[in-house]
Formats: sequence, C-alpha cells, structure tokens
Amino acid sequence: MTAEVLRAPLDRFVATRAEAVRELRRKGQGASADRIAALRKPSVVVWALNQAGVVAERDLDALRGAGDELRHAQERVLAGDRAAATAMERALLGQRQHVDALTRRLGMVLSASGRATSDETVRRIRDALRTASNGDAEAWLALRSGRLTAEPEAASFPMMDVPLANAVVQEHSELERQAHEKRVDAAEAEVHRAEELERMAREQAQAAQLRLDQATQTLDEARAALEGVRKR
Repeated sequence: MTAEVLRAPLDRFVATRAEAVRELRRKGQGASADRIAALRKPSVVVWALNQAGVVAERDLDALRGAGDELRHAQERVLAGDRAAATAMERALLGQRQHVDALTRRLGMVLSASGRATSDETVRRIRDALRTASNGDAEAWLALRSGRLTAEPEAASFPMMDVPLANAVVQEHSELERQAHEKRVDAAEAEVHRAEELERMAREQAQAAQLRLDQATQTLDEARAALEGVRKR
C-alpha cells in the first residue's frame, strides 16, 4: 500500500493517504496505518522516480544490469585487469543510454500529469537514476517497487571514470612489467650460471678424456713391449 500512496497523483496524495489509513485501521492493521500516516508528500522528482517500475520496468532492469556491470568492471580495474578499462567504458556507455531513456520516459509522465519539467528536475531525475543503479540493493528495490520517500543518496562505493581506470590499469601494468623484468633477469642469471657449470664440466670431461687417451696409449705400448720380451 505504500507504493500505491506514493504513486498516486500528487494533487490527490493527502486524500489517498487518508483513505489508505482509514482502510488499514478498519482492518485492524494499526501499525501499517501509522506507517502510512507518517508518509510525507513526495517531491516531483521522487514521485516521477516511483513511476519508473510501472511505465518502464524493462528499462529499469536494464539500467540495474548496467550498474552491476560497471561495479564489476571497476573491481577488475582495481585488481589490475588490463581489459577492465574497456569493459568499464562499455558499461558506462550502457548506463548512460539507459539513464537517458528512463529520464525521457519519466519526463513524459510528468508532462502527462500536468507538471512542468524544468532542466533542474530532469537533472535530478538523471542523477537519481544513475545513483540508484550504482547503489545498494535496498535503495534499488525501493525505486523499483515505487516506495522511494527521498532521492537516492550517492553510492558509498565511489565510481571512477574511464581515464582514471586507464591510469590505474597502466600503473598496475607497469608494476607487472617491472616484476616480469625482475623474473627475466633472475632466469637469465640462472641460465648464465648453468652455462658456466656446463663449460667447466666440458673442460673437465675433455681433460679426463685426454688422460684416458694417454693412459690407453701407455697401456698399449707396455703390452707391446711385454710381447716383444716374451718372443726373445
């Protein structure tokens, strides 16, 4: 019933609220009646936002999807994902398109209700939609179900822009490059050490082979001398 009251035409808000309170008290739902009675007449911006779940449900869900994609892309950027800056740029574009489409629809709702749509009202609606798409689940559910009582507050998780995302990725990439160079240097040093060991081993093997050849020659000569003595 909260949404029904908040979505009611603004010029009938007080009457609609009073009717709802009477109906709830008649049903013995005193706590609910008190809650409805405490509702304040929404601003033009909040009233328009509460219509979104009725007039543009699909656009609203698409906006939330773009907001989720944007948050995930930013998390990837902060983790140093090189492809995340591109994903973030794409998510920002999608969010902007859905915000613009919803803002136009809600502007039409205001016009149809006889309300003037000033530039300031349009800006506040656009900002509120963007904030809600980046915000927590509770604030988003209030928007989608038409139970907003105030414009959504800025998200506690700050959203960075694409140039900053690129800078973060580049910084992380530079750190990765430096770490990679250190690993390469260490591997090259290990190769050089192994090559030196191999060279020393080859020299030792060549010396051993030379000694073997000399020993074999000495043995052959000794055997030949022995054979010559025996024949005399």
